[in-house]
Amino acid sequence: MRDMVLTMALIVVPILLVLWLMPSNHPKSAVTPVSNSDYQAMLTAARSQLPFTAMSPTDLPASWELTSDNYEPASDTAADWHLGYQTAGGKYAEFEQTTESVAQFLNDQHSDASAVGTVTVAGQQWQHYTGTTPGGLKTLLFRQDGKSLEVVAGSASLAELETLAGSLQS
Repeated sequence: MRDMVLTMALIVVPILLVLWLMPSNHPKSAVTPVSNSDYQAMLTAARSQLPFTAMSPTDLPASWELTSDNYEPASDTAADWHLGYQTAGGKYAEFEQTTESVAQFLNDQHSDASAVGTVTVAGQQWQHYTGTTPGGLKTLLFRQDGKSLEVVAGSASLAELETLAGSLQS
């Protein structure tokens, strides 16, 4: 029994020491923010390679953190531009711009969302959908501009999603 306890201590103590000494990137959040310079480089690349002008939010609350940015040029799949945010309340909000249809987008996300009406944001009509699956996309707003489908979605409140939708600029 004594040897077993000593062996466990020999294994556990170094692990705890490493965990204690490792710095954390953001003590309040489990996600790592994207730096502004990385985002600007990704936006420039996306705008040069996508078949539509990648939109970008302006004047979002300073407490929102960009946690993901990615683009996929058109190939065998749809072209896509993605931005993910953590809101001040710790909820998720995303902006997707894609060449998919609403039905294709919902299918790809394995979403059970269905239309509930429209909302007007900054003078623009958005189709309002709600669902329960996946959990991160409970509320969705869709707008078609002719070249792309614009999607604002997330677990954030409708008001927060409207803030993101209203901030989008070409």
